[in-house]
Amino acid sequence: MQKSKNLSSIVYRLSSKLFWSALFIAVVVALALLLWSGCSEKMSYREMACVFEERAPSCLDSIPAWNEGLAFFDSSVVASRDTLESLKSLLWNFWNIEFAGAGEAAFAKESVLPLRVLENKKSGCMGLSWLALMVAESRHLHLNAILLPGHVFLRYGDGEKAVNLEPNRRGYSYTDAEYREKYQKGPWTGLEFRPLKPKEFVGLAAFDIGNLYLETDIPRALTWYRMAEEFFPAYPGIEANQTIAKKRLPNSL
Repeated sequence: MQKSKNLSSIVYRLSSKLFWSALFIAVVVALALLLWSGCSEKMSYREMACVFEERAPSCLDSIPAWNEGLAFFDSSVVASRDTLESLKSLLWNFWNIEFAGAGEAAFAKESVLPLRVLENKKSGCMGLSWLALMVAESRHLHLNAILLPGHVFLRYGDGEKAVNLEPNRRGYSYTDAEYREKYQKGPWTGLEFRPLKPKEFVGLAAFDIGNLYLETDIPRALTWYRMAEEFFPAYPGIEANQTIAKKRLPNSL
């Protein structure tokens, strides 16, 4: 199966009544396979960004803003010898990505999918984090996405020298204690404050996209939830929203 197979056509076919019962499992498996970069434990954030946009996995090679950004980062590191400040400067000065706003604006596709974030210069926590992780992957930086209730933030480095970066506040550094206070109402899952694996992060992205369709296209929402479940089965929000979606299905499906 070619990795560049059109993702939207798969989702559209799965959304139709004709294919819903017969191809549901097959298509979800195909979607999962489409996003693996060849090794089940090592997925490329860069390839996934392209595939989610229905492009060839190597699409970043032909995106000027991406290549210009990496060139800026490299020159900044040479000049400053500070990779963290160079990363922050790239994201919030050179690319000048702004917070899209709270609520629905932060979870729209334009705010979740990193190539759209790069184009539109606005993002929620997921899109900005995904883009930052792509840079880190390209330049071998120690950067992780950390889960909070309904939110993710970035952590640069490890151990006592680790620095938290808030995606929605241009890299402002909250402490873990401040995050606990800020999100004390939860809901907490027990998965918080540990680095997300790439496939788990992608699962959250698929979950967010599924939520976009929960009110307008239930079969399509369920497709994305099923893919989210494949990548991040431990995240309880996926099962909860699947249950809501299934209750809304017409009897004929």
